[in-house]
Amino acid sequence: QTDPGECRNLADEPMPSDATRSYVTFRPLGVAAACLRRAALFVGNDSGLMHVAAAAGTPTLGLFGPSPEWRYGPWGPHCAVVRTPQSWRELVTAPDFDHLSQRSLMTGLTVDAAYAALAKLYGDVKNRPSQAQHSGET
Repeated sequence: QTDPGECRNLADEPMPSDATRSYVTFRPLGVAAACLRRAALFVGNDSGLMHVAAAAGTPTLGLFGPSPEWRYGPWGPHCAVVRTPQSWRELVTAPDFDHLSQRSLMTGLTVDAAYAALAKLYGDVKNRPSQAQHSGET
């Protein structure tokens, strides 16, 4: 069972020096879900944590490249996706595609494109009535 204070306590801990790691991935899944539920936004690649964030109700932007967003994208009215200009099919059927390669297929996705998608998602979520308002709660 998850200690409700554990997510709160994580905010006081220093972040790891290796910025390529997600701090939440080194915690039990329940703690990760609790932390993601408290987050204002989640931006990340097609991953389990992306789906946990979406399931937790956190506004979630999925970043896509070599996988089909229509199949693996986050679900819910609080979710959106942005992908590389190339479709997943274009990426994985390119003559130089090698599924064993370590090279990134996400380089076509620009920060500007991701930021624009995030700004739109944030505006959509911000202007949508909350669940509490929708259900008549205050």
